[in-house]
Parts: sequence; structure tokens; C-alpha cells
Amino acid sequence: MGKKALVLGVCIGIVLAGVGLLLTATPGAAQQAKTIRIGVLCAQSGWFSAIETTDVADLMNMQKMINQKGGLTIKGQKYDVELAIEDIKSTFDGCTAAANRVVFDKKVKFVLGPGGFFGPAAAPVLNPNKVMYVLGYATTQPGALGADYPYGFLGNDASVGYAIVAMKAMKKEFPNAKKIALVMPDDGAAPYLVPAIKRVHAQYGVTMVGDVVLYPNEMQDFSPIAAKLDAIKDADVIEHAMGIPSQVGGIVKALRELGNKKPYLGPPGVNATDVATIAGASNATNMTCTAMTPLDPSNPPLMNQLLKMRTNDPKTRFMADLPNLLYILTNVMKAADSFDPDVVKAKWESLEYVDTLNGKGYIGGDLTYGIKRHAIGYPFPYQRVQDGKAVSSQWAEIGVIP
Repeated sequence: MGKKALVLGVCIGIVLAGVGLLLTATPGAAQQAKTIRIGVLCAQSGWFSAIETTDVADLMNMQKMINQKGGLTIKGQKYDVELAIEDIKSTFDGCTAAANRVVFDKKVKFVLGPGGFFGPAAAPVLNPNKVMYVLGYATTQPGALGADYPYGFLGNDASVGYAIVAMKAMKKEFPNAKKIALVMPDDGAAPYLVPAIKRVHAQYGVTMVGDVVLYPNEMQDFSPIAAKLDAIKDADVIEHAMGIPSQVGGIVKALRELGNKKPYLGPPGVNATDVATIAGASNATNMTCTAMTPLDPSNPPLMNQLLKMRTNDPKTRFMADLPNLLYILTNVMKAADSFDPDVVKAKWESLEYVDTLNGKGYIGGDLTYGIKRHAIGYPFPYQRVQDGKAVSSQWAEIGVIP
């Protein structure tokens, strides 16, 4: 009897083990998600945090949205997105230190950012370690993108794409304008960016008059800058190529106080509310802002869905730079079916377009950035601003960045 009981027990054990194997192999059974860690280089302190603090909150909502929708499935395995956010402290040294932390401490192979003109501070750390990075902005100056930086990509229209939006806005809103005065920060980008902007101007039959007017990023009193712009008498319109709200509002206010009512083309990311807050509603007029109008019906549905996830006022300023970088990168990862930076890099370079929060983004940038198919051009909106309010929001197609 003892032997029979032993045999019976063994048989039952074999059957139960077989049932267990069958259950684990059943198609559709719940699968434990793993994580993919993505580094983020952004300014959470210092002067540039005025641009990126809100953007980080929207980025975290984008992460939540992706994970709630099932995350990423790569080679049959589900992954949730994890973010490793590092503060670049609005300085080049801070950016380099943050890049070292995400690479060597956080062990990431993919990075979002940095934005602004901080790319050259991170690229020398990321490229040698074969970390694929997607910049949130580029000013065309060397050291961030190009043949010497093969792991660098641009997931933003900047800066040439925004120049295209400015010209399309000008042609629609101020059709008689032919001559432009140009103003921008003195951050080292001007020698490289101005020729690229002039190429865009030429395509629209527009010429720049006078010298580009430059100012330091830390400037507080913009009266001298306004005086220089006002002195360019033959300009029909003033174009602000790059800048943050305090700079744009300060210059517009000083210009209007000089009696200069010429049309003003605002830079990317600075909206009507920003300018009106600093310049005053009566001064924030006869201008366009290259910016989104939160929850506007013309916005793509996914963008407004992201805005509705905010815990604060969904109508406050919306950049969507970092959220877009995450959305774009994860879409390319899915297309590559890989988390190998070399495979994902090659897939981006092979694509004609990729989905973005703004719509279809076309791959290009060969002439502008000196490397084939590493930049993106997607539709972007502008606001027509009158008396401190966005009276209309229009979307401009950009297509392939030259």
C-alpha cells in the first residue's frame, strides 16, 4: 500500500505541474511589466527653469498616459516607462554634471533633452557612451548635433521650423511686411542661426534689415534693446527668434512705450498671456506668438487629453516639448522593436515620418544640422494677439526641415 500511495502521489504531482505549465503558457495570461528607464536633462532651477518646470509636470503626465495605455511592448515583453530626471541648473557645468549622473549613476541608454542652447554641454558625455539623446531645442550652433554626434537627434521644430511658422504667420496676418528687424539672445547661436533664418526669409520673399540685435539672457532692463530696434526705421516687422517670457514681454513693453506699434513676431513657447502679464494688455497687441492655445478646439485630441490631466489650471502656458520628446522616442522604439540605442537610432534614420503630439512629424534637417535624417518637422500653431488676448489660433504645416 505504501508503494501504491507513493506512485499515486507522484502521478498527482506530475499532473498538477503540467496544469501549472499549461496555465503559464496560456495565451493572454497576465504578464508582469518590466521597466525601461529614460533619462531627462532639464532645468529645475536657475533662469531657464521658467521655461521647463511646467513642462516637466506635463512630461510626467505623458509618462502616466503611456503606462496607463499598456506601456511599450518590445519583443513580446511589456515595459512601463520610468523617468530619471536630472536638474541641469540652467548652466553648462550643471548640464554636463547632470549628463554624467544619468549615464554613470542611472545607467540609462536613452535621454530626453536638454533644451535651449545646452546641447553642447551634454553631447560630449552622451555620444562616447552611445547614449541616444533627443534634444528639446537646438540653435544650430555646433557641438550638439551633426556628423560628430551620431547619437544626437532633434525632437522639436527648433529653430528653423519656428522661423518657418513665423513667416507663415506674418504672411497671413501682416501680408504687406517685406523687411524684418531681428532680435535674439546673445548666447553664441547668432553666427550659426541667423544665416539659417535668412534662408527661410528668402523663401518667403523677405529680407532682414540692420544688424541682428542681441541681448544677454540675464538682462532685466530692455530699454536699450528696444531703442536699437526702434532705430531700424525701414523694418516693417520685428522678429524675435528665441527668448523667454520675461525677455519678450520686456522688449515689447519698452517698444510700445517708445511709440513703436510695428507688428511683432514672438518666439516659440511665449504666449499671449505671458506677454500681457509682463508688458501689459494694451502693449501686447499687433503681434503673433508662436505658441499653443491650451484646450483650443484646433489642437490635436491627444494634446488636449494631456492638458486635461493637469492638476492646476489646464489653460496655463503649455510647451509640450518634453512630453513630445517622450512620445516621439517611444514611438520610434516601438517601430524598432528594440531598446538597443544603435537599433533605435537606425530605425529613426530610416523613417519618413513619426507620429508626434502635434501630428505627423517629417524626418529631415540634413542641411541645417549637417547630418542626415536626425531632425523633425511637425505642425505648430501660432496665436494672433490683440490687446493681451489670443484672438485666434492657427496651425502651420512645416514639413521637412531643410
